[in-house]
Amino acid sequence: MNYRFEILGPATVVSDGEDVVLPSTKPSAILASLLLKCNSFVSLEYLKYALWGEDAPANADVTLPTYILRLRRLLRKYDRDADPITTMPRGYSINIPANSDSLDLLVFRRLVEKGSAYRSSGEVENERSALVRAEKLWKGPALSNIPSETLHREETPSLNDQWFDVLERRFTIDLTLGDFEGLAPQVRQAITHRPERERYWEQLIEALYRSGRTTEALNEYRKVHEYLTTELGIEPRQSLQELHLQVLRQADVMPPSGGAGEAVTLIPRSRRWTGTEAPAPPPDKDPVPRRSGPNHLPLSPDFFGRCETVESLVEEVIDTDTPVVVVTGPPSVGKTETALRTAKRCEDRFSGGVYLARFDRPDGTRRDRPSVLCDLLRQAGVELGPEAGRATHEARLLSAWQSVVADRPCLLVVDGVRHSAESVPLLPPSSESRALVTSRNALPRLIAFHGARPHSLAPLSRNHAVRLLSHIIGEEAEVRGPAVLQRIADACGGLPGAVRLAGAKFVSTPHLALEEFATLLEDSPFEQLSAASESEFSLREEFLHCFDEVSRPAQRLFLGLAAGEHQGVAARELYADFPGTATEFDQALGELYDASLIHHCGTDRLGVYRLLREVVTTSRAPLAAAEETGG
Repeated sequence: MNYRFEILGPATVVSDGEDVVLPSTKPSAILASLLLKCNSFVSLEYLKYALWGEDAPANADVTLPTYILRLRRLLRKYDRDADPITTMPRGYSINIPANSDSLDLLVFRRLVEKGSAYRSSGEVENERSALVRAEKLWKGPALSNIPSETLHREETPSLNDQWFDVLERRFTIDLTLGDFEGLAPQVRQAITHRPERERYWEQLIEALYRSGRTTEALNEYRKVHEYLTTELGIEPRQSLQELHLQVLRQADVMPPSGGAGEAVTLIPRSRRWTGTEAPAPPPDKDPVPRRSGPNHLPLSPDFFGRCETVESLVEEVIDTDTPVVVVTGPPSVGKTETALRTAKRCEDRFSGGVYLARFDRPDGTRRDRPSVLCDLLRQAGVELGPEAGRATHEARLLSAWQSVVADRPCLLVVDGVRHSAESVPLLPPSSESRALVTSRNALPRLIAFHGARPHSLAPLSRNHAVRLLSHIIGEEAEVRGPAVLQRIADACGGLPGAVRLAGAKFVSTPHLALEEFATLLEDSPFEQLSAASESEFSLREEFLHCFDEVSRPAQRLFLGLAAGEHQGVAARELYADFPGTATEFDQALGELYDASLIHHCGTDRLGVYRLLREVVTTSRAPLAAAEETGG
């Protein structure tokens, strides 16, 4: 190509030494989306979401190719023979050689990798040179002229963080090498962009002090102290407080041995924050240790049939670069317990601690994000006032949470997510942190934009379901033998939650023999299982809520599948009876997959879990029939 792209700042095309800033149009947003994922397939769904968010127009599939055509015409102005955009089934890609200079983002990443290699070999000055070259590629916040709320919410923040990481490392090297003259203005400029980064404040105070400007250094500490306590509701971290004491004592400030100059792990102080005014400093100046271990995780004493799954998830969390792992599956399949067991196994690998965010209450009602954030901050050792959880304080709570986990490797378990947007703001920003997210939905946005990898849970095998049931029932199970237990496990569809409820129901009804209970459960499973639950949000309501969330075409498709043979129905047979177009069929089928309402049960055959079939066809099929006949 006779031109190159720049996206580390305003999106720009550079040709023959001339920089042409792209107009703020939707074709420019498409180009930015393709460049962010260059040399990779970018689906039409991703592009629609990038352009219109959740409100894509009905004619989006027709409009997108028109925008692509306009984009191709624009690029041909700079090189008539080059067309980097490749059309693929249901998507596009833009192809740029990995070692070329045609995209500043690729050059930036190569320089950062080169700096990391120099750092590993102890070549600090060469590392600094590579980082300085990487810095110069940035012209400001990434894609600042692109009109896409989605990209600016879900893509550019992490991209800009890479810029700030490079600046932070380069400032550390300058201090290590004693090159601190003129450093303070550069650090101040970085602080204007990211004042919550306490490491920047440490570097500024150190540079001022070592330049002989002690009074200014102490003034900067007062500024950061006021900012953190007033805006974020936390005290400065321990390393920043210790640096302040060193300056007060006129001590020499030198980098730690090895020349890394790294920040000490943040330990927030316990303090009371009402959300409306800055709190008074706590009387005890010693930091209050946070809960760094998962002792607060509510683990069940009986856990069967998921050992291989947990091992796989542990490996995913610890031994790969996957930032987010999503555990999906139908209601009552054991997603939460599996995620908590995985977190327990991983606790020693995350010095910043393990945190649990739950969006569902036991009665099935939803908690808002401010309430969840308050829980997370309390787990981190931050004491909050009674008014802190109000919705008007969400922005400040979120800033406080992001500051707490900004530079610590931690593991976050987010339980009961319904939409990707619920969990994205909670994700820890540190590249060494990980998140485990549970949801009955597939969360495709989290996969597309945040590198998440899904793991789908299936019901327990009959053997494991029987073992779980035997553990709950106790001696009666040993007396009666496996046959009747298998009947109960089959009636529960192998879903651990249903098996637990069935065991609890039998234990609480001593007048019934196990064979009688098995017969009752087979005849009316949801009446028996609902009666065993003390929650107003019973298993029946949970299944129906899952069904009611999908669209009407998806519901009709589900009912058609549930009416078929138990061993499954071929997709082509479903389509033959579907009243809509092929596109509408694909969309409805995708909804059912995303909601974990259907599963594969053989080559090209789709099935419905037994309990889902039972409750939906009993409760919703008559309503659907009435709609069809106008009744």
